[in-house]
Amino acid sequence: MIKISAIMSNIFLVIGIVFLLTYNILIAMTMFVLSLVISLTIFNTLFRDRKGMRIAINVSFVIVLIAIVFAYVTLTK
Repeated sequence: MIKISAIMSNIFLVIGIVFLLTYNILIAMTMFVLSLVISLTIFNTLFRDRKGMRIAINVSFVIVLIAIVFAYVTLTK
């Protein structure tokens, strides 16, 4: 299950890069967020016994989401 999720995450990442190159910012950001969410799920599954590591991963996820929202607002103005 983790391998399939990792492959799907990478596929969404590549699709996001393709859409970014075609200047379709909204769909590119959506693909990046999907890839990020799948990666977060994988890491939380892998580190389910290590609470400190899960907290660090989730905090970094929130920081990246804030950066994505900031980039979207900046790029769409």
